[in-house]
Amino acid sequence: MGDQTCRPISREMLKPGDHICTERWKGFYYHHGIYVGDDLVIHVNGPRKESAYSAMKMKSSSSAANVCHAKCQNNGSQKGFNGGTIKTCLHCFLDGHSLYVYDYECIVVRQHVEQNDGCIKSPEEVIESATSELQRKEFCAGYDLLGSNCEHFATLCKTGLAFSMQSILLKANVDASLTKLTAMFSAAAFNKQLSAYGVM
Repeated sequence: MGDQTCRPISREMLKPGDHICTERWKGFYYHHGIYVGDDLVIHVNGPRKESAYSAMKMKSSSSAANVCHAKCQNNGSQKGFNGGTIKTCLHCFLDGHSLYVYDYECIVVRQHVEQNDGCIKSPEEVIESATSELQRKEFCAGYDLLGSNCEHFATLCKTGLAFSMQSILLKANVDASLTKLTAMFSAAAFNKQLSAYGVM
């Protein structure tokens, strides 16, 4: 999934308004957010415990780490965080993983946006949308892995359309697998009936 829609990018190449992402579970899925400049990211998280990496960095005595965490709402250390829109530093967003930028020129993404009358917003509009969602704190109040997740948030800010290619492709793969299994069981049942009548 990440190979299709995400391109590696260095921190130095990041621009405010970029839709960024980072891998989780060794690339099984990707976490998404909007880079708003000044080393900060607005993104959506479901409830989670602080990772071992974040805990280690939070305990770091380096001034750089202290400054980094002093200016972000690190949800890993935010007591009682129940999921939703949050602003953190890029360091916490990545949580020890690689940095990617979402590729809106990827054919599956571009087709989806065009077919649903969406458009790529200007960086200023993207940041305004993300900041507005952060202030309202309404997006993903009821976090849903497939229906209302971090990618839905980022694509909404970037295009005006809330969609998740991860969810779309996962659902398509599940549907294809179910169709295949149904066909296999139907064929097995049919062959069993033929065998009962001595046809096979």
